[in-house]
Amino acid sequence: MKVELSPEQKNIRKQIEEKLDVIVHFLNLTREERQKQSYEKIEKVYAEMGMAAHKLHMTLDPKPKLQRETVRLRGMKPEHPEFYHHIRPVEELLNYLDDTHANDEPVDQTLGETFYLDVFTRKWGHLDRYTLLRNEEGWLIKHMSQSEQGGRDAEPILSYVLRHDHVSYPRNLSSIMEDIWYRAADEGLSRDEVQGMLKEVSEWISMTEQNYPSHIALNKNKQKGFFS
Repeated sequence: MKVELSPEQKNIRKQIEEKLDVIVHFLNLTREERQKQSYEKIEKVYAEMGMAAHKLHMTLDPKPKLQRETVRLRGMKPEHPEFYHHIRPVEELLNYLDDTHANDEPVDQTLGETFYLDVFTRKWGHLDRYTLLRNEEGWLIKHMSQSEQGGRDAEPILSYVLRHDHVSYPRNLSSIMEDIWYRAADEGLSRDEVQGMLKEVSEWISMTEQNYPSHIALNKNKQKGFFS
């Protein structure tokens, strides 16, 4: 739904768009072309754009909806006089005026969904399936008769289950699992997209496991030296 503006608000919007066009044009110049421009003039345009956007923001009721990440990056509330001294929030403000849902946050689509890690194990000589249920706490890991709740990085459960099966895995596995959890939430990824990422993780673990130098490893039945 488009925001209905008063004549005065429409005039302010026009000012904002004109200032934004000047800034975007400047940013699209080559480095050499920029050096020929007056940086003081551009700074003035930034300030004028920011003040106009702030003025328009404060006259709107309800206040414009902006993305959380934009507010976080600016490090201040949208009502702060300097909040709009940047292109990103100004563009979001203009988008909001055209469509009040333009800046809606993505909806988390995969809470409660079940996913799979199909990992090659030297123990069995073939792919072994680990089932993961994505929930608010993180990942519920299921394998054989085990079912334990892990955090959003799938720890400490996923690494425990893999070690129990003598599976070699990358040391930063937990970091990737956490990234997948948050991307699913923040970007509203579909089930297929999340499963696709986990498939890549499965292949990553399998590659690590398949390249384990078993010909170097000491025989389990042979006693290790003093410094082992």
